[in-house]
Amino acid sequence: MATEITFDSIAASGRAIVEAHKGKKGFDEGIRRLLSELYPDNAHFIYELLQNAEDARATVVEFELHDSDLEVRHNGARVFSLKDIDSITNIGDSTKQDDPTQIGKFGVGFKAVYSYTSRPEIRSGTHAFAIEELFINERIAGEARMGWTSFRFPFNRQEKPARVAVEEISRGLVELDEKTLLFLNYIGTVTYTLPDGTLGIIERRDLDGQAITIEKSEGDVIVESHWLRLIGPASIEHDGSHPLSVAAAFRLKMSEQVKPKRGKQKDGGNAPADLTRSIVPLDQGDVSIYFPAIKESSGFKFHIHAPFASTVARDSVRADPGNVQLIEDIGALIVDALPRLRDEGLIDDNFLATLPNHDDPIAYPYSLLRNATTHAFNELEITPMRGGGYAPARSMVSSPGEFRNWLAEGDLPFLLGMAGIEGGEAPHWIRDRDGRPGRFLAGLDTIEFAWPELGAALRECRDVGDADSSHLRGWVDWLAAKSDSSIVNLYQLLGRGYSTQLMHFHGVLPLIPLVRIARRGKNEHVRGPETHLPSNAKDKSQNRVRAEVAYFDDDEDQTRAANLQVFYRAAGVRRWDETARIEARLKPYRVRNRPMPEGGQVKKHLDDVGAFTQYALTHRESARRLFRDVPFLVSPLPGGPLTWISPGESYLDLPYRTTGLSSLYPSVLYDEDGDFYEEPYPVAGYYLEIDGFEDFLGLVGSIVGIKITDSNVFNNPLLKREWWKNYRHSVHTEMVDWDIENLDKIIASGDPNLIRTLWSAVVDARADKATAIYRANKSARSYSFYSRLVQKLKSKAWVLDGNGDLRRPSEVTIDGLPDDWERPSASSLVHKLDFGAELAERHQKAEGVSDFLREEGLDGGIDLLREAKNAGIPFTAILDFISEQALVHRFPESASGDPGRRSTVAAQDALTAPVYQSELRLRSVIDGQGQAGGESRGYLQGQYTSDVGEMFCQACQKPLPFKVGGRWYFESVRFINGRKQAHAANAMALCPLCAALYKHTRETSNEALLAVLSHIEVKEGQGLVEIPLILNGKRIKIQFTGKHAIDLQSALRVAGDERATTATVSN
Repeated sequence: MATEITFDSIAASGRAIVEAHKGKKGFDEGIRRLLSELYPDNAHFIYELLQNAEDARATVVEFELHDSDLEVRHNGARVFSLKDIDSITNIGDSTKQDDPTQIGKFGVGFKAVYSYTSRPEIRSGTHAFAIEELFINERIAGEARMGWTSFRFPFNRQEKPARVAVEEISRGLVELDEKTLLFLNYIGTVTYTLPDGTLGIIERRDLDGQAITIEKSEGDVIVESHWLRLIGPASIEHDGSHPLSVAAAFRLKMSEQVKPKRGKQKDGGNAPADLTRSIVPLDQGDVSIYFPAIKESSGFKFHIHAPFASTVARDSVRADPGNVQLIEDIGALIVDALPRLRDEGLIDDNFLATLPNHDDPIAYPYSLLRNATTHAFNELEITPMRGGGYAPARSMVSSPGEFRNWLAEGDLPFLLGMAGIEGGEAPHWIRDRDGRPGRFLAGLDTIEFAWPELGAALRECRDVGDADSSHLRGWVDWLAAKSDSSIVNLYQLLGRGYSTQLMHFHGVLPLIPLVRIARRGKNEHVRGPETHLPSNAKDKSQNRVRAEVAYFDDDEDQTRAANLQVFYRAAGVRRWDETARIEARLKPYRVRNRPMPEGGQVKKHLDDVGAFTQYALTHRESARRLFRDVPFLVSPLPGGPLTWISPGESYLDLPYRTTGLSSLYPSVLYDEDGDFYEEPYPVAGYYLEIDGFEDFLGLVGSIVGIKITDSNVFNNPLLKREWWKNYRHSVHTEMVDWDIENLDKIIASGDPNLIRTLWSAVVDARADKATAIYRANKSARSYSFYSRLVQKLKSKAWVLDGNGDLRRPSEVTIDGLPDDWERPSASSLVHKLDFGAELAERHQKAEGVSDFLREEGLDGGIDLLREAKNAGIPFTAILDFISEQALVHRFPESASGDPGRRSTVAAQDALTAPVYQSELRLRSVIDGQGQAGGESRGYLQGQYTSDVGEMFCQACQKPLPFKVGGRWYFESVRFINGRKQAHAANAMALCPLCAALYKHTRETSNEALLAVLSHIEVKEGQGLVEIPLILNGKRIKIQFTGKHAIDLQSALRVAGDERATTATVSN
């Protein structure tokens, strides 16, 4: 038989524990450290006391905090028993260990009070005792009020002064909120008073069977919250005497939230009839085991509660199969309530925002609750429909907002059927929402009908050879039943899809009979390329798009117009305008085997080509695309027959312009069936009377001359293998070379007209076509060498001299060319071809080479050449050596890959350049000059320093003669002086001598220099530009890099006003 427990026997057991461990160093402190680790929240014992009160079925709990102690009282129906005293003076021996309905283990939890006191006092029922040394209960005087249990905790711990204890407990009491009472079954009121007299009250009132109000007041501050609390049974097995429950609490928002002052508020009861409720999401929902588990997060926007298996401190939930079951119980509880919430009008956007969606970071096992609610909305008639009502999500259609705005629900059965999607008899759209409500709805298993599905439906409606006739008829009937406004909405939807690149079936719309036209007073639907948009709103022409479904530039609704514009373009519909009229005239020429014009047809044909010509000359950008490949030109074949050719198959020569191209394309070949197949072909003389016809042919793709084209640099014999064999190519690889197609045939023809056409091409080409460039990658060296074109032009006899003989360029001077040959400009490629070099050499011999060399300081030149000859060194090796040395001392070049863009950027920079402000006092001061001068010097150093580190003078093109302080010495001289603003680009790098000459002996005016500069066109890839002027009576050329020339042009064009000087007198 067990020994009967008495108050004294409990005390004796406690003394035995203490006596047994007195000899163990730090036993008492170790117990307190253990409790501190279990309850890191210093005021956690407040919850332990509330737990004790809930277990005792108390309805009211009072906290009274003083400067020296804390008193706690509750009106629990269950008072302390000897077993409770035994439990409270032990660890792990709780009267609640066999009853899961009671919260936690009171024996360990209560000992959290020892962070503040060493001698707690308890008065309950017939017992009044204190606890000494954690384990010993001793009787004390006094007793609690009838029906109340009281605790007193004097602040007598040395390591926690009373002041600190009061601060921590005050903070803990003030932080009590609505969640304190949310999931308790009995406690309805908690009060606290603080040492300064502050009174706080937390009260819970029932509004109806599930809604509650919790009000917290502190002084004059009242905070009221409303909650929808769902409570249901837990399915886990337990041995307690009371059933376990789970719960969820959703925040309620009342349409009129009345907050009466204390003393005037009404008692609990039903909410006023004029208040409407709405569930709203929380920022973060708590997981509670009656009280919040502060370290546990569910990821929900509402609170949940269950008797979870937890840590001793109840701050987190353990991984336990029973806890998984409890989560499923909460999910089932919420799912069961959903139909009722729907009937009460609570399933709205706020409620959908409260539910977990698939974008929320929710971990297992809480994801089971999300799965349960998602499944319920998929299967139950609770999912909101667009326009009102509810249905299972699986029967509803989800589409982008544009679909719901521009299509009707009545369109869904037909479109779903065309896309091969089963949608039921009368599918509805799911409610369209953004934000959290939209994300929840997007996670449901709806019928997807978006851009890909619309594309699938449209592909079934193509009017092509293998089209399903029943689908096509259904499509046309569906369109015919639509009003003009519905048709416009459909077109806007398709236009939006194309403009946002959400439709990925380009080329489909032109094949669909989709465009509404008026024909014989009735609506018809045709493919886009078969019709045109009306020219204006009054255009009622047959077979054109009806004005009611068209758009015009002056439409008030520009969004509608923009969407329709994209749609009609995608459908292949063009405006009936000048271009459409030309296309209509061009259309018959696309017909194969069209007969040649005869009689009166010849005039109509010439009128057509005349119209084509005039259109192309005024629409140059689109001319080639429109005309190049259409066979509307007549060409004579050998033997007399005529044939149709396109501009892209033709070349220009007599009887139009003398080009000599007929010598390059002398005949037309035939295959075994008698069909010609060689291109290009000559153009018949029909069109001599058409103004601008020759220019027209050049615009639309005919061969009207000889062109210099890109060439593969690896075909250039001067490209050395060691430049590329050990390098990889990248996006930074540079490969530039030039050539002329059929150049050998052109020269071999001997036709003087063709040779002159070749000369014109070379004369018009810029000097940079003489240079080939290779650079393997960004880190590799860049190599420049003669282009294939220059190598061929220098080595072949192709230039006519005055006697009509073909000569190599070096054998004839430019002055000796035929009089009717065009003379080259200063920047022409011609000057890179060594014209007259051999003549000059013979002239030098005739005049006496020795004297010349001596005058040049090369007295030993002849002997050097003679020794090289005797040593067997070929002349080409000497030239190669000189070329390599020249590359080392070569004037730097710098070309722009996009002159237009560089010019724009330079112009913008020029507008913000500092302004010169000159004031004449005792001396002249120019504000802004210092900044611009510094920028100019840095700018010029970057432009005129070569790869080997030499810097050059722009006037004499020689390396600068000396350095100062390790830097090349040069003068930064303004190209155009007297400007209003100081531009970095308006400067030149000159050696001291050239700088003095430019400043004091320049005879060319600013106006003349600006005129020359304005007419210079810097082309893509052009590395050098030369500007002539007169210094000291001599004509010289200032060299600019391509980039410098662009920057200079832009600066002086947009901000090149002259500077006004303001004179002031200073005393």
